[in-house]
Amino acid sequence: MRFSPLPRFALFIVGIFLTLAGLVPLPYVVLQPGGGADVLEKMITIEGAPTYPTSGKLLLVTVLATSPGSPIFGANVLYSWAKADSIVLPRDVVYPPEQSSQQINAVNKADMDGSQSAATVSAFSYLDKIGTPVDPRKVKVKISVKNTGGPSGGLIFALAVVARLTPNDFLTGRTIAGTGTIDAQGVIGPIGGIDEKLIAAKRSGATVFLAPTSNCDDVHHIPSGLTVYSVETLTEAISVLKDAQTSISHCTWQRNR
Repeated sequence: MRFSPLPRFALFIVGIFLTLAGLVPLPYVVLQPGGGADVLEKMITIEGAPTYPTSGKLLLVTVLATSPGSPIFGANVLYSWAKADSIVLPRDVVYPPEQSSQQINAVNKADMDGSQSAATVSAFSYLDKIGTPVDPRKVKVKISVKNTGGPSGGLIFALAVVARLTPNDFLTGRTIAGTGTIDAQGVIGPIGGIDEKLIAAKRSGATVFLAPTSNCDDVHHIPSGLTVYSVETLTEAISVLKDAQTSISHCTWQRNR
């Protein structure tokens, strides 16, 4: 009995097609957990006022995202979909479609600079309220962050300024991570990539995580061993760190797998 070679040839063609499809650039972005860096260690310097030592760490956590100009191939998409800690999103969901890579980087840098300024102002305002005023004309705060953009470090920056300018150590030896935008009044706003940042915090050794209340619905799981508090203001965040029993339960989350 003779068999037609067509099925074998067809499989060969399909194999070639799938191979080529895996090498075709696709309009997607891959997001995955980044790292955590202690803002208090090297990132922040304060001049013009007494500063105080701290016994813990304040981690700035990040999300790794492929750049808007980086080609993402079909094989990359399939691999990222298979990884539990990565997500794949359409490029236009993550980056404005009308902006170039250079424009997006410029916006992210401006957002980072703005978050540092707002964090400093909100920290000074908090210190004034608790009876430890600082003169903004004399006190200079410098925060140096490399290879990171966006406004989501505002909360951690503000906490770092307060921690350095107050003698009462509210970190008490803990490794604390957090995220959230902040304005000059100390109001904390939502950010993107909350799940990825929780994973990054856990991997970096954090035991406490401060999250914006407005991100409650975006949290799908919490890594084991990481206690997460939702906060709306800088004052709330510091109150939680001083006494966890005073934490305000704005929302509840499902403990992770």
